[in-house]
Amino acid sequence: MPSLMRRAVLVVSLCLSLATLADAARAASGALAAAPVRVAITIDDIPDHGDLVPGFTRADISHDIIKALKDNGISGAYGFTNGTFMEDDPREVSILKQWLAAGYPLGNHTYHHLDLTKVSAREFIKDIARQDRLLLKLASFSPLIKERHMFRFPYLDEGNTLAKRNAVRAYLEKHGYRIGQVTTDYFDWAWTDAFTRCTRQHNDAQVAWLRKNILISADRHLRDSEAISARLFNRQIPQILLIHVGVFDAIMVDDILKHWRSQGVQFISLDEALADPVYAINPNVVYDDGRDFLAQIAMARKVDIEPLVDTTYTIDNLNQMCPEKPSAP
Repeated sequence: MPSLMRRAVLVVSLCLSLATLADAARAASGALAAAPVRVAITIDDIPDHGDLVPGFTRADISHDIIKALKDNGISGAYGFTNGTFMEDDPREVSILKQWLAAGYPLGNHTYHHLDLTKVSAREFIKDIARQDRLLLKLASFSPLIKERHMFRFPYLDEGNTLAKRNAVRAYLEKHGYRIGQVTTDYFDWAWTDAFTRCTRQHNDAQVAWLRKNILISADRHLRDSEAISARLFNRQIPQILLIHVGVFDAIMVDDILKHWRSQGVQFISLDEALADPVYAINPNVVYDDGRDFLAQIAMARKVDIEPLVDTTYTIDNLNQMCPEKPSAP
């Protein structure tokens, strides 16, 4: 009997301990949920990204994304610009003016959307300077162009050698540029590509699937970024979202932003986000595939963040949706 009594006491104690741990976990989860998630919205490839579908023009896409930003109370959202449209349709400069007139500053994304892993630092820097000259031509249109010294690396590739990385960073620093880092990215470009293919094929079922699931994907990627931030910095940092000026963004970004607002997300400007001291860190790593700021920090610190990344929606899976039939020989 004494033995049975001791076991009973142990069982009760264990249950109480587990209950206490469960309460603590719930309390911690509640505290994390209660802490506001701050997100800066940034938009790449202005004035054009991806293919069009019937019923949309480049101006329509920009108008709809700007409206979504305004409707959700978002200010200080940087648009990162390329200049190749000047070789194809110079009239699209009106889209850059559209963003400035709406009160959104424009940043430099290189003239030709170059990949630093595939060109020399010298060629890359020349392309930055060329885009800067294009933006300067808009200085008389809007004082916001004076805030042009924000730069984002195309493909999030900061160089596959330290020599390249350091040369470009030295140029950016010398010319007063800040780097518009990225911490959360649900690969909207892959969703846009899938959407345009499915739309052209009149595959309504797949289009409906894309419209439903992109919101879930965006939400999961944001939560992943929160978990990775906590793992790397033991706190939450302001998140910086990357999206593009694509047709599926124009259709869906308002729903995503409204959903996040309903979840308590607070939208801040890129300037506010970059004021966090964490963004002064230079991870000083090289790679030959695009990596966001958190992935670079994890690489530099040799921290495995793969278990924290949701893999429900992958680029490969999206690329396989509505595959295009090979053209006849």
